[in-house]
Amino acid sequence: MLCKNCGKELPIAGKFCPFCGAAVEQTGVNDETAVFTTLPDDMKDPKDPVETGPIDTSAFDAAMRDEKQQLPVDDTAADPLADTNPNIPNPNIPTQAAMRPIDTPPVRRTAGTPERRTTYYNGEADPKDSVYKKPSKGKRGLIIALVVIIVAALIGGGVWFFTNSHKTDENLVMAEKYMDRGDFDKALEYYQKAQAEAKDPAALDATIQLIKDYQSAEDYVGNGQYTEAIAALKQLQNRVTDPDSAMYKAIEDLLDKAQSAQSDDQFNSDLDEAQSYLDDKKYDAASGKLDSLANDDSLTDDQKKQVKELQKQLSDAQQQEKQQEESSQKKAEQRDAFSKKMDELESDDLKISSAENQEDELAMTASSFEQWDNLLSEMYDYLATVLNADQYASEEASYKQWVQERDSGAENAAKETEDDTAKQLASYSFKQSYTKTHCYKLLDLMN
Repeated sequence: MLCKNCGKELPIAGKFCPFCGAAVEQTGVNDETAVFTTLPDDMKDPKDPVETGPIDTSAFDAAMRDEKQQLPVDDTAADPLADTNPNIPNPNIPTQAAMRPIDTPPVRRTAGTPERRTTYYNGEADPKDSVYKKPSKGKRGLIIALVVIIVAALIGGGVWFFTNSHKTDENLVMAEKYMDRGDFDKALEYYQKAQAEAKDPAALDATIQLIKDYQSAEDYVGNGQYTEAIAALKQLQNRVTDPDSAMYKAIEDLLDKAQSAQSDDQFNSDLDEAQSYLDDKKYDAASGKLDSLANDDSLTDDQKKQVKELQKQLSDAQQQEKQQEESSQKKAEQRDAFSKKMDELESDDLKISSAENQEDELAMTASSFEQWDNLLSEMYDYLATVLNADQYASEEASYKQWVQERDSGAENAAKETEDDTAKQLASYSFKQSYTKTHCYKLLDLMN
């Protein structure tokens, strides 16, 4: 800072120039930022007691002359680096005091004009030396309020944007986590939340629709609509591009389940149909259906076991039917044999009526009875092979009672005559007739 009166450099602090004694005006807030301005005589405050009398500077001038006389000789003229060394004064360059014009007019400060810094270079004010004017309290409050409003708006907008974007991002993160876990119901819930808060909701439409279609396929499987489920799941496979994703694997698993369930359903239907054929004794139809099932390589072990069990039932039924057919055939053949023998006996019995006398008639009647009685015994022996134990026991008891009735009837018939031959003839005639009737009864049981 230069003294305006003498042009010499002023120290940081002081109210008077130490060289010429001119008064210095101090502006600033502390010693480090203090700015000093010397005032001409016409601007000095007459009320200032320090500036009221003339200043005696004779002692100061004498001291300055002594100091000049003691200064060393300037050797910089012979130094070739003097012009370039900033630490060595160059005599060819004028000092700031010499650069100040002598006739620079003093600056007057009137009431209301702002204080100015008065550092000059070649008589001009420093262009970087700006003048600051403190704003009024009203303007200061308005500026502060405006700044507060702007900051609050920025903070509120930032909080709103961060909160909403953060919530959307959080919902998407949760949705993707549940998707990776295969919990598609929860994933759909968070995707829908994210869509409701997203700037572009349509971006999530495809993913949400994919999950909904998968859920529809699950409903088809649960309701036993396997054909619809398989068709829907095959379409979903074409829409999912990542074969390693949880959704793709879930679709594959559900498709396998639907196909397996459809196969089980078809198997059960075929097995029921075979059982129906078996119950109706349509053994050929049942055998064809079971053979078709047995040749199906996709059957499970349990299904193969069911087919084998039904095949065994079929085999047993066929074997039983064959035995029944054979038995029926044997019965028919045996019945025909008994019937044929009975016809022969009937033919022989016709000869009894042509006997010449009672003795011949008695002999022929007794012979006929023995033949019919032998035939009856054969028939009972055969019935023992075709009837079950209970049936044969019942028939055997009936036979014993029948024998008693026959013998009792023969005795009563013999009592009606007095002749021995006639008695015998009456007895044999009753037995022969009673036995013949019982043989025809047994023949009917063989049908």
